[in-house]
Amino acid sequence: MSTMNLDSPEETVTFEIVEKSSIKRPSVFSTFFALIKFQNLFLILLPLFYVLVKNYVDNRFRDPGTCMIASLGMLFIFAALNIRNDVNDHMSGYDRVNITHTAKPINKGWITADSASNISWILTMIATLIAVPVMYRQPEEARVIAVVTVLIFAGRLLSKNSYKNQRWGEVIFFILAGPGVISGYQVALGAGVDTEGLAFGVLWAWGIQFLVHLNNFSHILTSSQAGIKNTMTNAGFDKAKKILIGWWCAFIVLWVLYHYFYASTFWSYLTTAILIFWSIPTFIKISETSSPLGSDLAEAKQVGYRTFLLMCVLIVIEFYWYLGNKNDWFI
Repeated sequence: MSTMNLDSPEETVTFEIVEKSSIKRPSVFSTFFALIKFQNLFLILLPLFYVLVKNYVDNRFRDPGTCMIASLGMLFIFAALNIRNDVNDHMSGYDRVNITHTAKPINKGWITADSASNISWILTMIATLIAVPVMYRQPEEARVIAVVTVLIFAGRLLSKNSYKNQRWGEVIFFILAGPGVISGYQVALGAGVDTEGLAFGVLWAWGIQFLVHLNNFSHILTSSQAGIKNTMTNAGFDKAKKILIGWWCAFIVLWVLYHYFYASTFWSYLTTAILIFWSIPTFIKISETSSPLGSDLAEAKQVGYRTFLLMCVLIVIEFYWYLGNKNDWFI
């Protein structure tokens, strides 16, 4: 139920022992969807949408079949890593330090950590098998997969909860979430890696890293007390607020630069204006958060998350317009 003095000789864990029959489990499908964080699949599907539309518009839509197979493999590895993350959070005590209202099947007793770990390995093996025909059709994909595999294992070996606990993990996560995903999709499509794709990968990773910082900020007090090291806890409460605001301001700058080089003038001005206007409440909420105690941190996280979702909607609308313009849908 809770952990004190995490990762120290004085660590104390409080358990609650209940009858197994008293645990109300949802359906198998509900448990599985919660385990793989189904609601976050858009984080991997939106880059796929970008790659497909971009290369179709640029007449580089060369191997859509292989790209679809690679996409399936990407979904399996994404699900596997989400489950592995929950297993690590549970075993390390992170979940008992930073308690959230999100339903986590392992903590709820819906499934054991051992069973969840086995499911993660099964999904990883399926993703590996799916990657074989992709590498056969597109040999360059083998190099992308090799780099991604090395980064994943390096991240896990550096620390048992590396993506949350120290800066190298954050850097590795940044590379995987943006340039890694985009490069994998691009190469599978037969389009190769290009500057525009990598630029969008950096932009996308910067936005996702903002969500990570925002989540870490919402747990900054309990994480600091537990000795968890990340950008937010290392900075301290007041400086962390400035980092968050500065991080999203930098994202807007990257947004402007990407659109300046690779987008139409109309969409550059329109989306930038909307994004800046919608970001103001996030800046205000973060700056007005006066204490690491209370509900302000959770509210700041919600406001920031909504701003991120709006950015995703802008991307979808903009690239849908490019797709429609290519096919003369609007004439």
